[in-house]
Amino acid sequence: MEFLPLVSALAAVVGLLVGLTGVGAGALMTPILIVGFGVSPPVAIATDLLYATITKTVGGAAHMRAGHIQWKLLRPLWWGGIFGALVGAAVVVTFVHSDSVVDWLTYPLAAIVALAAISLFRRHWRATGPEQREGDAAPPHRAIAVSGGAGIGLAVSLTSVGAGALGMALLTKLSPRGTPPHKLVGTDLLLAIPIALMASGAYLMAGIVDLSLLGNLLVGSLPGVVIGSLLSSKMPGRPLGLLVAGALSVAVVALLLS
Repeated sequence: MEFLPLVSALAAVVGLLVGLTGVGAGALMTPILIVGFGVSPPVAIATDLLYATITKTVGGAAHMRAGHIQWKLLRPLWWGGIFGALVGAAVVVTFVHSDSVVDWLTYPLAAIVALAAISLFRRHWRATGPEQREGDAAPPHRAIAVSGGAGIGLAVSLTSVGAGALGMALLTKLSPRGTPPHKLVGTDLLLAIPIALMASGAYLMAGIVDLSLLGNLLVGSLPGVVIGSLLSSKMPGRPLGLLVAGALSVAVVALLLS
């Protein structure tokens, strides 16, 4: 494996943000690989999905040990997310194996990153309503959770983006008002794991994953996500969310200009 120190350093920063906010593994890393390092969209998406699976498993384990997971809400999201991920992966693998031009993947990627940025800006800029104790709200309708999870799974498998910012937006809607931010982050990380695992497994079997690039990403991201997960309950959520939203906006512009 050729060591790429700049890739590992950037992955460390992204891993730290993933541990702190649940966002960034796909929304930031995939545009960086495409625009900054010239990786083709399908290889960047496939490699980033496997990288995100491993990174978020490590971060999710830290949050799970700390008791930050909303298990009842997570299960129906998983059912829909896994289905959507398998559908999206089948589409991408079919196009790659048919030797079709797949640079079009840059456009849905930019669209999903833009949507993720908007959802983060809205979440962290909107006025907060009256507080409720965690658990005051009625449990969400199962169909909403399953369909929302399916949409996220489809977005993740097509672009590697969605389980972070879009998953966080969906969890914010479905969770009781007043749920602590670190519980949203922990649940969001675990939401991403089986979705990214299903899609990345399909891409790995199709031979689209760059294993050397994957190794460089993991060298930086694993320590970063552990540190971020440990600090997540101690860091202010609003400034971090706005920082990530700003970075995503820059990533959208870079993707479209590239």
